[in-house]
Amino acid sequence: MTMTTVPVLCGLLFIALGFLTLKYPSIIKNWRYATEEQRKNIDIKALQLLSCKSMVVSGTALIIIGIISYFIKGSWPIYAIIIIVFAMSGYMVARMRRFDKNPESRRNRTIAAAVLAVSLFVIVGLFIGGKMESKIQITDNQLIINGMYNETIPLTDIDTIYISPLTDLPKIEMRTNGYADGEILKGYFRLTGWGKCKLIIHDIQQPAIVIHYNNKHLILNLYNPTHTASLYNQLKQ
Repeated sequence: MTMTTVPVLCGLLFIALGFLTLKYPSIIKNWRYATEEQRKNIDIKALQLLSCKSMVVSGTALIIIGIISYFIKGSWPIYAIIIIVFAMSGYMVARMRRFDKNPESRRNRTIAAAVLAVSLFVIVGLFIGGKMESKIQITDNQLIINGMYNETIPLTDIDTIYISPLTDLPKIEMRTNGYADGEILKGYFRLTGWGKCKLIIHDIQQPAIVIHYNNKHLILNLYNPTHTASLYNQLKQ
């Protein structure tokens, strides 16, 4: 999926869930796990309306992001999506307390804080790892790639190597397991005619080195095209 379709699909999902909460209050966690006694202290109609409005507004914002990203390329939609999701979550948690008068246990607060902290840690770690340039070395007759999606290839296993613009390579059909933010591609992707390939692409606008080995394809480049060309020359030698 592209950086245009992801926000649009997420937005449509948010809007659908928002309207579903009006009919199925059990979608709302506060109501679903509350006892009969606790439900007496919950204004479920107001809670449903709050959930619906929040989800619809967030979904609409995501769809707008998707449409704008069709015209303005870059990795910014990823950050916009994260900001919207976390902002919506924080707003709903804060506002829900007005309609749920049940005292919140320390255990629930601890769990919520832990989930938020872990989520932020994973997201921040993913972006840092994705943005950092992979460290590539040629040593002991091996090509060693360190960083997100490590790889070690004996030079004797390389059958074919050449450098090419990405536009001249087979089209990427889908990401099977990897990181992609519109400019950087790291991980495993399915390419038309080539099947599953590993990509370590730091800039989709720059040429990349294509390495065929053991019936596999590795496609990589660095932020600086001069460094990519230098690496290619070393591998050719």
